[in-house]
Amino acid sequence: MSTNGRIRNSRVKGTVAGRAIALAVILAIGLMTKGCAVFVVGAAAGAGAAGVAYVKGDMRACVKADPRAVEKASVKAFEVLDIHKVSSGSSALDAEVVGRTAAEMKVTIKAKIEATGESSVTIRVGTFGDEPLSRRIYDEVNTHLPDAIRELEKELKSK
Repeated sequence: MSTNGRIRNSRVKGTVAGRAIALAVILAIGLMTKGCAVFVVGAAAGAGAAGVAYVKGDMRACVKADPRAVEKASVKAFEVLDIHKVSSGSSALDAEVVGRTAAEMKVTIKAKIEATGESSVTIRVGTFGDEPLSRRIYDEVNTHLPDAIRELEKELKSK
C-alpha cells in the first residue's frame, strides 16, 4: 500500500466515520432497549449529554422521580413558560401533561416508571418536534422537580 498523504487521510476519515457509525448504533440500541440504565449509556455516547437525547422529534430523558412528581414539575414548568395546560394526569405508573403554546403548538410530556424506579420522560413539541423548545421545557421541568418530589413525599406521608 502506498503511504502518500491521500491514502493516510482517507484511512483517518474512514476511522472517524466508523466511530460515528458505532456511536449511532449504541444510541439506537440504547433507545430501543427498555430501562433507563441502558438508555443513559446510549444517550451519553450518542448525544453527548448524560441521560438526554433528541430522537425523531422527541426529547427523551430519565429522571430519578416518580411520574406523579414529573407531572407536578411539568405543570409548574408550563406556568412559568406561559404554556396553556390543556390536561394533566398521573399515577404511580405513568403521567401525561398536554399544553399549547401561544402559537398553538401542542406540547406533550409523558413519564413512565421503569424497573429501576426512575421515570423515562418524553417531551414532544408540535407535530414534527422542536428541539430548542423541548430542551427549554426539559430544563424548566428539571428546575421544579426537587420541589415536586418533596411535595409528593409530603402528600404520600399524610395518606
